[in-house]
Amino acid sequence: MVIHHPLRYTITLIYKVALLLIALILLDQEYALTQGNNRIVDEGVSSVTNYRTSILPNHIDVEQSTIIKYDTINSPVPNFGIQAGKCLLLFGITAKQTLNDQELYGYIDYPLLDTIRVYEVDSTYLSDMDAGIPSSVINPLFESGESVAFNKRNTGVPGYIFPLGIKDGQRKSFLMEVSSGEQIVVPLVVGTRSVLEAKLATRELFYAIYLGIIVVMIVYNLFIYLSVRDVVYIHYVLYILTVGLTQLVISGFANKYFWPNSSNIAILASAIVPIASGIATIGFTRSFIQIKKYAPFIDKLLIFYFVSYLVSALCAISGNHFWAQIIINFNAASALILLPAAIKAIRAKYRPARFFIVAWTIFLIGVTLYALRNFGILPFNNVTNYALPIGSALETVLLSFALADRINTFKKEKEESQRQAMLVMEENSRLISEQNVKLELMVHERTVDLERTNNELNHTVQDLKMTQKQLVEAEKLASLGQMTAGIAHEINNPINFVQSNILPLKRDVDDILGLLESVSGLEPGEGSADKINDIKKQYQTLDMDYVKVEIGQLMEGIEEGARRTAEIVKGLKVFSRVDRDTHVNGNINDCINSTLVVMKSTIKGQVTIVKNLQEKMPGFHCFPGKLNQVLMNIITNAIQSTEGPGKEPSDRVIEINSRFDDNNIIFSVKDNGTGIDDSVRPKIFDPFYTTKGVGEGTGLGLSIVLGIVNEHQGRIDVESEPGKGSIFTITLPRHVNSISQAAA
Repeated sequence: MVIHHPLRYTITLIYKVALLLIALILLDQEYALTQGNNRIVDEGVSSVTNYRTSILPNHIDVEQSTIIKYDTINSPVPNFGIQAGKCLLLFGITAKQTLNDQELYGYIDYPLLDTIRVYEVDSTYLSDMDAGIPSSVINPLFESGESVAFNKRNTGVPGYIFPLGIKDGQRKSFLMEVSSGEQIVVPLVVGTRSVLEAKLATRELFYAIYLGIIVVMIVYNLFIYLSVRDVVYIHYVLYILTVGLTQLVISGFANKYFWPNSSNIAILASAIVPIASGIATIGFTRSFIQIKKYAPFIDKLLIFYFVSYLVSALCAISGNHFWAQIIINFNAASALILLPAAIKAIRAKYRPARFFIVAWTIFLIGVTLYALRNFGILPFNNVTNYALPIGSALETVLLSFALADRINTFKKEKEESQRQAMLVMEENSRLISEQNVKLELMVHERTVDLERTNNELNHTVQDLKMTQKQLVEAEKLASLGQMTAGIAHEINNPINFVQSNILPLKRDVDDILGLLESVSGLEPGEGSADKINDIKKQYQTLDMDYVKVEIGQLMEGIEEGARRTAEIVKGLKVFSRVDRDTHVNGNINDCINSTLVVMKSTIKGQVTIVKNLQEKMPGFHCFPGKLNQVLMNIITNAIQSTEGPGKEPSDRVIEINSRFDDNNIIFSVKDNGTGIDDSVRPKIFDPFYTTKGVGEGTGLGLSIVLGIVNEHQGRIDVESEPGKGSIFTITLPRHVNSISQAAA
């Protein structure tokens, strides 16, 4: 019948393994040579009797003059537990008559004892337990233990073998002193040397096979890790390594093969290696069973045990092996709580947990048999001696199968995820196709809307450009109107001056012409004297001396008016040159002077103009008419910025400077007006930006200035401090061959 439920399958497998181990125990019991409570491996031993024990503090030596009291025990394997002091074992051995002159040896199959000393005592003191044994009758016979480096021992075996000095029919009594930081167990085996050595050879062969299994499993799982790159294999390799090393430490083979020259390492390893095994076990099981996912409460307990193992490691390193072993034994409970964690993972359909629970149960059975043997509940035989390494070897193999099955599980999960991914991709492809159709329709509709909007924007841009052009022209016309009004006013003065002088001049000329006409009509003859007298009277009446002076003054006035009119016309001609679309060789000083002439009516009586013009200013390629507009706009702004109630023209100063260097023509307009605030300065060249009131300006003046400066490939810099005035500095290149193209 096939059992499909994973938990029932696991329980059935555990039951079969338990039956197999029990059968091996019974089989081993049938062939074991036993006699009462004694452990004998050779028929040459008659009995091992009168086990008595005692525990001494470390500061008392059995070889001192002290009477020691002993208690009788019936256990074939004395178990003192974990003791901080020395443990004493008193016993007697009787040999048969059939030894054929062979000597008996004792063997203690527990390599973890730190010190072991064997003394021969007088048998007469064994009859009275209450009397004790005086130290004077104690004879040292053998000394060894982990405190003695393995290479310094004479036996060459992992346990402790020593001669008893007993031959045919003899009986002797012995006292054994043992101490250890671990549990103190004294499994004494008595027999001839040949029989003991044969038993130990079999033991060494077994552990060689065991070590081979461990090495193969380590290499195998490392190879798999290099293939799949799953970190759980690293945890498992560390687990196998520490478990295998723990078995070699317990069996004594680690001392023999790994650190034969160091007793300190041997003693420390008996605590550190099991601690490392416990930590590796926690790390592997948490990763393999995914305890944090399936059993979070147990996962927290494992973290507690992990910290506890670290504490025990500190105790061991500091030399406090007693407390280290206490904590290690306490932490052994962590092995049991892994079973319910695995059961929870099985219930959650986590397949690899089934293999784990079988492997871990087999391992726990081996640990249980080993512990029951040490406590004397089960006898020392092949099954109990090898239950722990056999259990760990079987566990290692089964867990390797579990990890292999984990790969299959991951493979199935990956295939399932790929199948789901393909379904999702197909669904996405279908949705994308549908969406593409909708998107194409939306894009088409949107494209039509964009084209319509684009056409509307183009019309709007053209309208804005036209509006901007009209505003710029309006700004120019406004400037031109202001300039024209000023020019008309300036020209009107000299014209009026000429006009007012013409009438007196005409009168004087008419008088002189009348006198000349009278003189021209004078002829010699009768009445000539009277005509001459009349002409003299007329001459005297005209006051010709005054007329001469007056005519000169009138002519000078007319000449001055004509000169002033000619000067204004000349300045106007320079200011409003018709060459504004082509660059010519201009002079910035001429531009400044002509602009000031045109703006004379605006400036006169308003501000004080200070000119600092560098002499011999070189010409350069430019648009003089546009530069005049730049100057007019900047000077106009300067005049407006200096306005204020109660200010006299002398208080309002505008300074105009010009200079040049090898590469540039530089001119500036400086005023002592209100200045420009820092928050406003970045905006002053923006079109339509103005600080004036509504209807007082278009905000295009400085924008036009910036455009003209850019046409000349120059730059304009503004320095200003509120309340102290501003400086507009314009730098134009002297040598520009493509200014016409730039302007275009």
